[in-house]
Amino acid sequence: MPRIPSLLHSLLLRACLALVAFAPAASAQFAFVGPASDPACNYHTIQEAVDAWAASSSTDYVDVFIANSQTYTATAITIPTPVASTGMTLRGDLPTCHLGAASGHLVLDGGGNGNLPVIDINATVAGDTQRPKITLSYLDITGGQHAGGNGGGVRVRGNAMVTIFETNVHGNSAANGGGIAVEATAAGVPNLIMVGNQVPAAIQDNHATQDGGGLYCTNASVYCDHYCLISSNTAIGNGGGLAQQMCGTSIAPPRSSGVADATVGLHLNSAGGDGGAAWISGGYFHLFTNSPQRPAPVVGNVAGGSGGGLYFTGIGTDSNSHSGVQFDDNQAGVDGGAIYADSGFLQLSEGGITGCGGNVNGCPRFRNNHAVHAGGAVALSGSAGALLQEVTFADNSAARASVLQLGGPGFGFTLTNGHIAGNHGASELLLSAGGHIDLRYVTIADNGGDDDALIRFDTAGTFAASNSILYDPNGAASGVVLDAPSGTEFHVNCVLLHEDSGLAGKPGVTNLIVADPQWDTSGLYPAGIYVPGPDSPAVDACGPGTGTIPDLLGGARPQDLSKPDGLGPYDMGAIERWPDDIFGDGFEQP
Repeated sequence: MPRIPSLLHSLLLRACLALVAFAPAASAQFAFVGPASDPACNYHTIQEAVDAWAASSSTDYVDVFIANSQTYTATAITIPTPVASTGMTLRGDLPTCHLGAASGHLVLDGGGNGNLPVIDINATVAGDTQRPKITLSYLDITGGQHAGGNGGGVRVRGNAMVTIFETNVHGNSAANGGGIAVEATAAGVPNLIMVGNQVPAAIQDNHATQDGGGLYCTNASVYCDHYCLISSNTAIGNGGGLAQQMCGTSIAPPRSSGVADATVGLHLNSAGGDGGAAWISGGYFHLFTNSPQRPAPVVGNVAGGSGGGLYFTGIGTDSNSHSGVQFDDNQAGVDGGAIYADSGFLQLSEGGITGCGGNVNGCPRFRNNHAVHAGGAVALSGSAGALLQEVTFADNSAARASVLQLGGPGFGFTLTNGHIAGNHGASELLLSAGGHIDLRYVTIADNGGDDDALIRFDTAGTFAASNSILYDPNGAASGVVLDAPSGTEFHVNCVLLHEDSGLAGKPGVTNLIVADPQWDTSGLYPAGIYVPGPDSPAVDACGPGTGTIPDLLGGARPQDLSKPDGLGPYDMGAIERWPDDIFGDGFEQP
């Protein structure tokens, strides 16, 4: 499938969403499904209404209203390519076969339907003019048990565009895609769009005996926007929340205000294999938000293998970008408590919102993730690399590399405006097998007593650091800042640290300061954030580092305080200190 850049893909799908989900059809018909006792009902089963739509010679779009006061059991609806119609909506927000005030959702229960999907959409005719638009609105789709097949709740195949609006797909099971399966065929590539408004578009409590407990996608595209939840799904294989192969997926969960929201995002999914929340093979996967007050949460997911949150494999040289994502409380039985990748280039940032909108709680973060083996937050192996910006790491743990594990030469990890504190369990925070590590405006502080090196290279690689504070003397026997074998290459300038045994005198190392950063204890800054005090040697210590950028909270650099400059007016570390009379609560800036 040709790869569409994720931003363009998102814009295109947003346009499709507006046209399909909310705009009325140019020419539309109504049909009603309900009990035989109501003469206003055109049909008494949903399949009758679908079959009539499919066979009609009319090009009209049809809205099928299904009375939600009636019970629909053993449901197995088959939706084919229509003869002429442009599409159809199945709506469950009316109690009777009369247009009136919307109320409630329609329950479609597939229990006892002979092990079939509850809704099976199979568009078998190729070509744009034969591409039906199917919308499922205000439905609870449950009870499907497609044993040995894909898509227990909803199966989408072929040349179709499907929108799921304010619909909850829950309590279904299948071999792959317990809740939903989206699969390309020779007829075409399906698009699935999910949208919530007053309630989320949700995939919950589904189960796969193989992959994709909630959703399974092959060679197709998936977009979920505005109010999106994938929660409490399980897979015996890979991808507790979702599993995809060569798909393009974009998910914008937010409907929150500055705090983690349990009604959006990827929550509490689990996989026996890899990828507790999501398993991504090829294609791309894009999680994002447009506001730091509405983070995109990946929370409480568990993988028996690697990637407690997300698992990337076979990505090639493609970039998978994510903005405003917060990884909390994810666990992996092997590597990568929050993220594991064996290929590709991962980017995580604040999403174009300057400095997390001035609120550290809105920053992308890795908090309290755990890996049994290596990479408490992130594990990169093979050809995987990463660029992380405006990110905090706190309370992550693993037996090796409590924060991040990196692969071999030729690949690397760059952290800009990063804050690393409170991580534990390993003898190092960052571990490289020869790949390059580059720290720009980074603060490392107070990570407990079990690390005897902050950064460790098992194999000679490249270490770069600028305008950073690497001060954490609490490690075993006070610990070293860097443990690297001979042959390691250095690009280090203007760094404050608690000791310099691994750096002093090395080619490419300049302007080290071994000193106490004199952390600010005034209460002006949020708990857990380490900021040098006004008289610290880390303040007004440097020239511009690699890239002149705002700080972690969006503060402009430099702020030239009334103290003698070192190499220039720029501070070391993730946060540029403002004059004390500017701050009211630790976040305010002019």
